[in-house]
Amino acid sequence: MRITVDATPIRPGHAAGVEAFTYGLLAGMAADTSCELRVNVLRGTLPQWRHQVPTPRLGWAEVAQPLRSDTAPGQLLRRWTPTRVRDSLAVRRAVNAVRQRSVPRQRGADVTLYPFHSNPIAADPSVVVVHDLRHLRAAFHAPGFAAVVRANVARASAVVVTWPHPYRETLRLFPEAAERTALIPTPTFQPAPERAATRPEPGLLVYPSSTASHKNHATLLEAMALLPQCRLVCPGPLVEPEASRLLARAAQPDLCGRVSFPGFVTRDELDALYARTDAVVIPSLWEAASGAMLEAFSWGLPVACADAEPLLAQLEFTGAEAAVFRATEPASLAEAVQRVLADRPRYAAAARRANGRLAARTWAATGSDYLDVLRWVAEGRPGPMPRSAFAAELSGEEAS
Repeated sequence: MRITVDATPIRPGHAAGVEAFTYGLLAGMAADTSCELRVNVLRGTLPQWRHQVPTPRLGWAEVAQPLRSDTAPGQLLRRWTPTRVRDSLAVRRAVNAVRQRSVPRQRGADVTLYPFHSNPIAADPSVVVVHDLRHLRAAFHAPGFAAVVRANVARASAVVVTWPHPYRETLRLFPEAAERTALIPTPTFQPAPERAATRPEPGLLVYPSSTASHKNHATLLEAMALLPQCRLVCPGPLVEPEASRLLARAAQPDLCGRVSFPGFVTRDELDALYARTDAVVIPSLWEAASGAMLEAFSWGLPVACADAEPLLAQLEFTGAEAAVFRATEPASLAEAVQRVLADRPRYAAAARRANGRLAARTWAATGSDYLDVLRWVAEGRPGPMPRSAFAAELSGEEAS
């Protein structure tokens, strides 16, 4: 089976969770020698991709793509363009039309995999991965992106969703696609190394995430003003326009020296940070599933998280206990942090227990589940869609 993976929407160092997901998935699929894998990436990024996925089994092709928001000029334009304009249907259609001119025709592939659902799919047959559907919700509605997601789900030969909560959302919003939609959960993106032992620095809080607005760093910084005994490190891509606002707030006297945004960090740097973290704080307003939460569990770190619907669902299916706070209230967040730090052994033990449910999940097994779906599509979708056994074990209702 010849598979093309379109990774051109992902610039290394700028795409956070989708980036880590794609690295892991490529490595997992490459472990199966029965398929031929070709990956399209942005021109100029091939050395980073090869460093992250160092396997000779992948064929690579670099593709130029104009009008990117993850370049320096694009970030500057993004900073000063109003959100309602940037996310509008007219702008998104125009940008996508220009970008599509640079997309190479997929020759010789039996099936194409699109690991990011917010860019138009351009080949057939194809499989698209849906991570979350926030752009279709009233609170996060972005007409341009919503239109792309709807078109992708309608056109794709198969849809894969990464976690139970967005899977249920996908079935609710797109019931016509139910028979070609599968749930395939992932492993923890960056689990703790074997025999890792946390050596917490009292009061050190960590929130690994891009600075996209729905990640809700703004509430977290106001809560930090109420926690003078704490320090905060927020590693992750600095996405405009929110990044400039957050850096300016962190430089004010009540936070200066206690809050830092180091930008994208390497795996080793993130491990070193987790090794001295006292607690992980997740104020996000929406997620597919929080990678930071799963990483915290793998390290045995206490978690304080927002009461966003997907985060509560994640706590439920992992059997986890966290200090939950009201997502947009700094005082509630600060109180949750104080609660976690005052009873750290209890919350750390809860994190270790929660990790047990996902600790055995590997990228090779995840890649195998994806290959089953890709093969089903390449062969003309004979019979029922393949279902992940791990998904059935994780949540029998969703996988049935």
